[in-house]
Amino acid sequence: MGYPDDQLARGEVVKLHTRPHWKEAVGPVLWFVVFLLIGAIAIYYSTKIDGDWKMWLILGEVVVFVAIIVWLSVLPWIRWQSTHYVITDQRVMWREGLVTRESRHIPLARVNTVSYTQNVWERIFGFGDMNIDSASDDGEIELVDVPKVDKTKALLYQLAEDDRTRRATQAGDGI
Repeated sequence: MGYPDDQLARGEVVKLHTRPHWKEAVGPVLWFVVFLLIGAIAIYYSTKIDGDWKMWLILGEVVVFVAIIVWLSVLPWIRWQSTHYVITDQRVMWREGLVTRESRHIPLARVNTVSYTQNVWERIFGFGDMNIDSASDDGEIELVDVPKVDKTKALLYQLAEDDRTRRATQAGDGI
């Protein structure tokens, strides 16, 4: 699921497009496998029961296990797939959601500080949480589980510096 080009300004170039680290998708996949297996075992043993209510028991099990799988697996997977972290040559964008969307944008000119945190586990697997503080009323954006967070921070600083240089050059040319 790519980031739509119609969200970009004319001439804006995407420098980085990523989503939260793949570890966010591991949990939903494991829950899917576990509850699919448990559900299959439960239904298998339910078919061996004699009684008029056997079909209702199986139907109830199917409904319960489908609900659990949707809640613990499908919805988190969709949330992970629909979260975008995009850095362009003009701004930083965060977008989340498939049906109901939430989005934040910070122009590079308004980026004040960029910081990140990583615990030992996150350093081993190469991700971390990044905070981008802006010089606007919106405050900051917190990007959770950013892959290669140290390289992303360096890229963001470089792009912000390039943007400042470009703006200074344009202002000098306009005088």
